[in-house]
Amino acid sequence: MPVNLEGSLSLLALAAPKHGGDLAYWQRKVGNEALNWLDLSSACNREPWPIPEIPASLWMALPDQTDLLDEAERYFGRRPNAIGAGSQHIIESLPPLLREGAGLTPQIVFVPRVGYQEHAFAWRKWGYEIVYYDALEELLTQHWAVAVVIQPNNPTGELASASTLSQLIAHAEQQGASLVVDEAFIDATPELSVLKFQASDLSESLFVMRSVGKFFGLAGARVGFVFCASKWQAALKNLLGPWPVATPSLHLVCLAFADKAWQAQALQHIGVRQAAFVERIMPKLNTIFDSQDSVCNALFTTWFLESQAYAEQVFTMLHQVGIHTRLGDGWIRVALPALHEMDALNSALIRLLKTAGGQTQGYSRGELA
Repeated sequence: MPVNLEGSLSLLALAAPKHGGDLAYWQRKVGNEALNWLDLSSACNREPWPIPEIPASLWMALPDQTDLLDEAERYFGRRPNAIGAGSQHIIESLPPLLREGAGLTPQIVFVPRVGYQEHAFAWRKWGYEIVYYDALEELLTQHWAVAVVIQPNNPTGELASASTLSQLIAHAEQQGASLVVDEAFIDATPELSVLKFQASDLSESLFVMRSVGKFFGLAGARVGFVFCASKWQAALKNLLGPWPVATPSLHLVCLAFADKAWQAQALQHIGVRQAAFVERIMPKLNTIFDSQDSVCNALFTTWFLESQAYAEQVFTMLHQVGIHTRLGDGWIRVALPALHEMDALNSALIRLLKTAGGQTQGYSRGELA
């Protein structure tokens, strides 16, 4: 295929999407007052897997993935085809992997209108045509080269049923297309993973990504996994490179996957934290956001507000009482706090409600406890 260097450079120069987990940016922008903000902008587990001491020798050894692949096979129930530097590394690698045979006609990629925007950005950088969908069922009536499903969706929390996913895989196979399923948030509900109802040999149309950044709270380790048909394995590994993940990260994630006691405790504790959040925090945020249009996930809650202008206003108001959230296009996502953070968050919201127009917006003294 002829290479249009000028066009390729233009696509690579597109403005990148914004992310949560950007507290350091705000600390640089705002200064010292942001140093003690409660950071609920990233939907990673606020009670992460505890990091043990790392042997110094790991920093001197080139990465070998074998031990982690073995442990990951036990954790996931099947062996990953490749390991990358987080899901993001794999997201970046799929467009060139699937570009072969595309010719000069742009191929159509369907992505969720609201969701992790790096998906659309990665395909757009490689010249694919992006089409946004609002409901998964739309995909069953459309022709596409690639469709991306985020399971569960971040920030909407939407989950696809096993039946819908099976239909989408079959639809992809009929078209000779690819279905990409991003399961970065599935570990809190592992029984819902598409991997649970797939045969031992995955369809050549299916790519499934998993991550340790969310449930385990190890976003900084930069470790992600991809499951696909063996047909793609060699090419994908070549795209990811020989040492995509550092030796200490491989070691830590191997230990985390083996820690079944922590995993069981974390699942139980997430339920306890959710109950406390719903009872103590959510009613106050409903009032502050002037919205009960929200969706709860195991690790975050997202509110959909009346306008982008109002979302920006409330985002700034929360900063005034030291709470940093994730601002989207007309929505605000709040990570599930750690249990020890609930009191501080509750007190900050009470201060905000009391100072908003000099009134408590309908709350009684008992409700503000």
